[in-house]
Amino acid sequence: MEKKDLFLLLLGFCGWGWGVIQFIINRRNQKRDKLSDRRYEAYSAYMKKYDELMNGVRTDPNMIFGFTSEFVQTALTGDPEQVNNALVKMNEKIIDFVRKASEPLMILNQELNALLIVCSDNLIGKLEELKQLTTDFNNEMRNALQLASPIDPNSIAQQFSDLGHNIRWQRFNSLNDEIIHQMRQELGIK
Repeated sequence: MEKKDLFLLLLGFCGWGWGVIQFIINRRNQKRDKLSDRRYEAYSAYMKKYDELMNGVRTDPNMIFGFTSEFVQTALTGDPEQVNNALVKMNEKIIDFVRKASEPLMILNQELNALLIVCSDNLIGKLEELKQLTTDFNNEMRNALQLASPIDPNSIAQQFSDLGHNIRWQRFNSLNDEIIHQMRQELGIK
């Protein structure tokens, strides 16, 4: 074998090796781009849903004064049958109020489950904390209902207005900002 043939054979192996290396790099970049596209779609869908749901959660706690004042007016009439009917009506309205306030948070938990599939390990902790906050809030809503006295309208209003004035809402906002920041980092947006 001549030097020329050996050189051509070596050049052929180098070319073939370079092609394999380029194929592997290209494949890895395609996987990374595909994951980035999936994350972008999931993150943007989550953010849209989050904004929509948080508007539903921020139900005005003062709204509860409307149906408690109706009950008090009826209770002042003194007719036991009307008072019982008013009490049943008020309980239905309270249950509807709680359902409307807690339903978006249950949907948010479902959305968070979908994000857990595509997010990075850094984001999983924040999403788990957000899931825990929503679960705690739903539990607190149930407890507020149990502690509220249907006879005292101020008791009901106080229980529900306290839900919005605690550290959890501040953590909801700061955690959401942290999640958005982490999502932007994962997508390569500085």
